[in-house]
Amino acid sequence: MKVYAFDFDGTLTTKDSFVEFIRYAKGFGKTFFGFLLFAPIILLMKLHLYPNWKAKQRIFSWFFKGMDIDEFNRICKDFAVAKQNIMRKGGLATIRKAIAEGDSVIVITASIENWVKPFFDEFGDKVKIEGTQIDFRLGTITGQFITKNCYGKEKTKRLKKVFPYREAYELLAFGDSKGDKYLLKEADKSYYKPFRKRDRNEKFGEIVRFGIVGILATALQYGIYLLLIKWIEPRISNTIGYLVSFIFNYIASTKFTFKVVSTAKNGAGFTLAHIVNYSLQTGFLSLFLWFGLSKGLAMIPVFVICVPINFILVRLFLKRK
Repeated sequence: MKVYAFDFDGTLTTKDSFVEFIRYAKGFGKTFFGFLLFAPIILLMKLHLYPNWKAKQRIFSWFFKGMDIDEFNRICKDFAVAKQNIMRKGGLATIRKAIAEGDSVIVITASIENWVKPFFDEFGDKVKIEGTQIDFRLGTITGQFITKNCYGKEKTKRLKKVFPYREAYELLAFGDSKGDKYLLKEADKSYYKPFRKRDRNEKFGEIVRFGIVGILATALQYGIYLLLIKWIEPRISNTIGYLVSFIFNYIASTKFTFKVVSTAKNGAGFTLAHIVNYSLQTGFLSLFLWFGLSKGLAMIPVFVICVPINFILVRLFLKRK
């Protein structure tokens, strides 16, 4: 007998389902504000100064405390249908193959079971789900979790709860982070960051194309800036150069870099990303001018800082579904 044990986020999906679900359920605006509000706690969590489960619970509670559980479950089902595109095809193919051969499959995740389970409806009860369970009373979500954070050693405990006789089966485990370390170590065969070859090639291609477009857009902006600073104040010169570069950048980013259809939604997201980037550029330009750098050189460190940030922001807005 074989047991296939999968992590969910990052292993079977291309995106973190916690963030994706909140954005789907609450909209981009409220999601952005909520995560901005919790940014200090998230930073402490990343620095291992604040418990992961506690940060996740506080964020979940802020968004969903007081919601009717039936409404929540309906959104979870709709989310799984709408976001099938985040599932890695190689992962689903491996699950189908395992089931076809009569093997057992379990998904062990720190994500909320309510929205993870619908992703596997096609398999019925042939895929077991062990994840975070939420508390609700009188049909209303309390905002609390009733299970331990399914991370690290907890994953092996969940596995053995469902399949207790470890010596009776061969374990094949699939994971993508240090949270899966103990599960992978427990396995007879372990697979770290599987199903990703195509994703890596795609992202590398995006980075190369972004570099080409970025160099051209930056050169255009910087050329206009250098031309205008002879007569106009540096920040105004940079603004004019940025606007011209922005138009070129949007066309090139949608048609060439990320190869997405230009829509009002993409345009709004791209504009918001560049408003943030422009604000950063203006702030850093003022700072470097204050430090005494010449008007001609002050933009160079600004580009060094802001271009990578811009790539992340633009990709976030243009690639989101």
